[in-house]
Amino acid sequence: MLWRALLACLAVLVFAGLYVKRLRRWFLISGSFGVLVALVLMVLPHVNPHVLLVLWPASIAGLADPSTVWDKIMVASFEFGGSFVLYGAGGTLVGLGFRGKPSQSNSTTR
Repeated sequence: MLWRALLACLAVLVFAGLYVKRLRRWFLISGSFGVLVALVLMVLPHVNPHVLLVLWPASIAGLADPSTVWDKIMVASFEFGGSFVLYGAGGTLVGLGFRGKPSQSNSTTR
C-alpha cells in the first residue's frame, strides 16, 4: 500500500514537471543531471555498491544480467530512464520551492 502511494506521488511530480510550464525546466535539467550521474557511475572502475544504489537506484535492474543485445538495450533504457525520472521528480520538488521572477508592472513609480 505504501508503494502505491509513493508511485502515485511520483506520478504527480512527473506530470507536474512535464505539464506545468515553470516546472518543466527544473524537471528536464534535473533529469539530464541524473542521466549524467548514471553515465559517470557506469564509467568509474570501482564504486562502492551503497553509493551506487543511492545515486543510481535504477541500476539494480542490471542484476538481471541481459544476454542478447535487445535485452541489454531494454535494461539500459530502464536504468537511464529510471534515473531521469527520479532525478527529474526531485528537481520538480526543488522547483516547487522556488518562485519565478516577480512580475513587473508596466507603470513606473517615482
